Amino acid sequence: MKLFQTVGRRKIPGYKSMSLERELVVLDPKKVEYVYFPLVAANNVPLEVFVKEGDKVKVGTKIALKQQFSVPLFSSVSGTVRAIEKRLDVTTGRPCDHLVIKNDFKMTKEKPLKKVELDASKEDIVAAIKEAGIVGLGGANFPTWVKYNNVKDIHTILINAVECEPYLTTDYVSCSLNAAKVISGARYLQKAAGASKVIVAIKVKKEQACNCLKEAAAPYPDIEVREVPDRYPMGWERTLIQTIFKKQYDKLPSEIGVIVNNSTTAIAVHDALVEGSPIVSRIVTVSGNAVKNAANIVVPVGILAETVLNEFEVEEKEVVLLVGGPMTSNPAKDVSFALTACHGALTLLEKVVYRPVACLRCGSCTAHCPAGLQPIEILRAFEGRDYERLEKLETLRCVDCGLCSYVCPSKIEVTDMMKKAKTLLRVHQSRKK
Repeated sequence: MKLFQTVGRRKIPGYKSMSLERELVVLDPKKVEYVYFPLVAANNVPLEVFVKEGDKVKVGTKIALKQQFSVPLFSSVSGTVRAIEKRLDVTTGRPCDHLVIKNDFKMTKEKPLKKVELDASKEDIVAAIKEAGIVGLGGANFPTWVKYNNVKDIHTILINAVECEPYLTTDYVSCSLNAAKVISGARYLQKAAGASKVIVAIKVKKEQACNCLKEAAAPYPDIEVREVPDRYPMGWERTLIQTIFKKQYDKLPSEIGVIVNNSTTAIAVHDALVEGSPIVSRIVTVSGNAVKNAANIVVPVGILAETVLNEFEVEEKEVVLLVGGPMTSNPAKDVSFALTACHGALTLLEKVVYRPVACLRCGSCTAHCPAGLQPIEILRAFEGRDYERLEKLETLRCVDCGLCSYVCPSKIEVTDMMKKAKTLLRVHQSRKK
């Protein structure tokens, strides 16, 4: 089945007003005694560490480097390197070494990164983005500089401020408070790609954020703020590009002349290149039907989830903690994990146990799959360990959006089974190689 022959999207409740009812909270740094940084990348390759036990660091000190794409990490507090200890890393789903820094509560800052003017060369802008360690802050965590390295024939930079997951309002708040930074960062990205236009996409009925963005973009005729339908998963770049450009691509949006970045990533580009500040803190949405005082909160990178949740009143019942939104995230085993730069939400939901029944063969999962896949056929191939069939059904194109489980009338955990099918197929392919 080809892409977008299906419905591919659905209106789902957002519950976003819960976290927007309170003003942005800034966590008192004195409540953060330690910060923790995973020392293993997502591909299980150890990071190169630049500090050792007993070293003094400042806010913005370069402490480690992800070697595959040369992405540096920076300390989010000033203090002393205390140790390296094992701790759960929710990105990889397993324990790994973490660098532990004890906060001295002085928040002494390292000298700023090298600032870059907008009239700098494309190469200099990309190099500055690389040196600042900027990654996709919408959750992807992919190095931003890689998207812009030696690109050609890019006509549009698409800034994604859609935020289609229920409960999450990080992008909404960021765009409302820092619209000028979004536009500034987008202009740097536009220059880095040699693009002629910028489109900032935001969901309809986000009036405050939309108006702030339009005001900030007004002086620039080549920057457009475009409202898109409130349908899930509009924030997925394939769905968003299809909606805006009416085009499809094979692997990367650059194939059709487009590069996509999250709005929070654009802010990070401004902070690094204009103000000389790397990513040392971020806004996190803490919400869900088990949180009484949902809000957005500014926290340092490396803070434990437990420390963040201490600021909130959680219902006294059995609760499921999701690192991200409820559609795409897996439950966390405990609250002792550290938040990295790409973690923008903690969602707490009252635990509900569903009792699935046999598949009705209704086709809802296929009809709603935004990737144009056939989940039920993939599940049958998975159960039969039919690797050739899994490959033919293009199983690896699944993006774990969760929509198949959401629409399933039999309450089958289709998304979970799809994840297992992808893992099985990857293992099989690696063994063949």
